[in-house]
Amino acid sequence: MDLLILVVILITLYLAFGIGSNDETMSSVVGSGSLSLNKAVLWGGFLACIGCIALSKNVKNNIGANLLSPELQNEYDVWMMLAIILSTSTWLVYASKAGVPISTTHSVVGAVIGVAFMWSFIPGNDFLYSLDWTKLGYIALGWIISPLFGLITAYLMQELVHKFMSRKWKKDGVIGFLEIEVLEKKFRLFLLFFISVTQLSRGGNDSANAIGIYYGLIETGDIPLSLAVFIKILIGCMIALGLILIGRNVIKNVGGSLIEMRPSDAFAIESSNAIVVLTCTLLGLPISGSHVLIFAIIGSGLSKGEKPNWKPLKKMIIAWIVTFPAAAILSATIYLGFILIF
Repeated sequence: MDLLILVVILITLYLAFGIGSNDETMSSVVGSGSLSLNKAVLWGGFLACIGCIALSKNVKNNIGANLLSPELQNEYDVWMMLAIILSTSTWLVYASKAGVPISTTHSVVGAVIGVAFMWSFIPGNDFLYSLDWTKLGYIALGWIISPLFGLITAYLMQELVHKFMSRKWKKDGVIGFLEIEVLEKKFRLFLLFFISVTQLSRGGNDSANAIGIYYGLIETGDIPLSLAVFIKILIGCMIALGLILIGRNVIKNVGGSLIEMRPSDAFAIESSNAIVVLTCTLLGLPISGSHVLIFAIIGSGLSKGEKPNWKPLKKMIIAWIVTFPAAAILSATIYLGFILIF
């Protein structure tokens, strides 16, 4: 393996760190007071690492270099990969430090399109033939369906929780503060189970954005197949490190800023979130876990008649809109620099 390929692997690990730093999965468990922030990021980091190792196989085949057309895949090289990795990871770390949850998948897809766009300016190339438009359409469909599914599922789950609590109150008569606390403690246990499932699934789904980028070089023989598992483990560890060190900023911002949450509310949010993210991960569909979670929080609030706090939500929506073009412009600029220099 030459030095340049080794540099690619190291920068891919930097991307994995960026992915972990923007993982807000544990926000509802912190916002509801079910776990402290330190315990949440440690547990979340461990689960994200396991999810990366065990659940990323299907998703990696629909992201990264696999979004390129067969024609461009034949020309896919280290410089394209470096442009995609550097632009994606830079944008993720920037957003994470600002405490804003963005879509890792949007960032990667935007970066891939930016490289393809710049490649199309080379004489004889055509942008229309640079991408696998079927896969892009498949991913875009997931971006639309998964947040709506998260919102609707969380709304219905919150209704079920409310009916359960109401029936419990009617059965036991007048319920006091202590009785409510006992019920909320039970919901806390269910919440911890579902958020663990979500974090495992999120680790598998998001890590594929890093794994899928260098996977093309494994197929071409530039990276030995024997190193694939080892690199996957390293990526999992870097995702965990990013979540523990920087991800706490995003978790604090999401967990307590959109709606008021009790453990029973967080259970409704995370059970629906787990269903959506795990289903999409098993189907190999790259989605935005951030979008699913935020829409699930909104769905829970709507069920309770609460309007979300629009100030932080507006900031998140702007970041979502900016992410795609920002990643594309960054990757196109970096790739152009590589072309001119090398």
